[in-house]
Amino acid sequence: MPTSFDLIVLGAGTTAFAGARIAAAAGKKVLMIEQSHLGGTCVNWGCIPSKTLIHKAEMYHGARKGEGWGLNLQAGAPHCGTLMPLKQKAVVTVRETHYQREVDQSPNIKVIKARGHFISPCEIDAGGTIYSAPHMLIATGGEPRVVPIPGLDTVNFLTSYNALHLPCFPQSIVILGGGVIALEMGQMFARFGTRVTILERGPRLLAEFDLRLTELFRMMLEQEGVEILCNVEAQRVEKHGDNTCLFALINGAEVGFSAERLMLAIGTSPVTKNLGLEEIGVETDQAGFIKVDRQLRTNVPGIWAAGDVTGAPLIAPAGAREAQIAVKNILDPSGNHSIDHRFSPMAVFVDPEFATVGLTNIQAEAQGYSVLTTYVDLERVPKAHVMGEMLGGVLLTAEQGTGKILGVQMLCPRAADIIHEATLAIRFGLSVVDLSTTVHVYPSISDGLRQAARDNAQMQGLI
Repeated sequence: MPTSFDLIVLGAGTTAFAGARIAAAAGKKVLMIEQSHLGGTCVNWGCIPSKTLIHKAEMYHGARKGEGWGLNLQAGAPHCGTLMPLKQKAVVTVRETHYQREVDQSPNIKVIKARGHFISPCEIDAGGTIYSAPHMLIATGGEPRVVPIPGLDTVNFLTSYNALHLPCFPQSIVILGGGVIALEMGQMFARFGTRVTILERGPRLLAEFDLRLTELFRMMLEQEGVEILCNVEAQRVEKHGDNTCLFALINGAEVGFSAERLMLAIGTSPVTKNLGLEEIGVETDQAGFIKVDRQLRTNVPGIWAAGDVTGAPLIAPAGAREAQIAVKNILDPSGNHSIDHRFSPMAVFVDPEFATVGLTNIQAEAQGYSVLTTYVDLERVPKAHVMGEMLGGVLLTAEQGTGKILGVQMLCPRAADIIHEATLAIRFGLSVVDLSTTVHVYPSISDGLRQAARDNAQMQGLI
């Protein structure tokens, strides 16, 4: 007889725990099946190790940048023998204090280390033992996408996973990709002294952000010594002595890029292979992401999915909220709880930070809105001059006539924190008048958001 639970969760990362926590608090017996470490990608191979190194790179860069302000600090070479163990200590500490401790203290949550495989919609084989439950939540997450470039299997290439666990920083690196991971990792490596080349297949970096912001950041990265090329089509990879050479087409001509290491940062693939989804009829798209409705249900009754395994927005807090919604629907089938990712902010942890929430002007117009977008250059913000950080800007998109705020994008210091003000404004239907007439601390970077709202309100004749 299978061992029975009320809910089985595949995975034990941020998304999985968010769902398991709600079910356990409601008195349900929950089994979590995890083939690797508690905490999933975010804790072990993503958010925690990457942001730890990014933060330390910012500190290291700041020490050198202070010379222009008369702060004559001398930055020696980074000491990897100290830095890397401390980074790993941060990973282990978060894993143990935020995840293992919760398992230890919750009598309703059991975790087993195995790879789960569906044998029916309500049964899973994990390590040779059959477990059953009336409800299943698939929260297996994603992993770095790898494409079959000829010769790639002959070199020791990097992804965001193993690049964060190197013993020290390489002398040089070629990064294929121009999205979030490529820019975060590229800037971090460059600030620690690595010669960095970023190659993007498309015509521009960070396609989800406004070109006015991305071009500013591209210019800044190039000033820091990062080489950036777009419209690059990878052709093949070869090993040349101690270096790896990526050959690519640029404007029809083949160009070789040689570096100590090659890193792929070309997106995320869902962890859905060998789960038995095909056998039980769970639908996935062409890329393997599980299809779900607004309530996070798959097409198979009793099976739910949340987080990166379902596709965009591919950010841990959004996945956690999806899992909470899924479990709320399991506990309350008539509730029809759903999630609207227009209210899910995201940030890129480069320096200065990118952040966005809501709709762009193009997306808003496609949905039938008549919109007005205003842009405030960071040079207009007094706090930027205090900090000596004038490169950046704030864009605000609002509905014409009502002034209802629809979307905000930012490139500025602390954007990942400031974006929450915009998130609340959009979620609760505030207008540019509401935001512009709210007293803001002076001087502060968030005053740039107030200025963008004020400009928008004035141009619409609302104030």
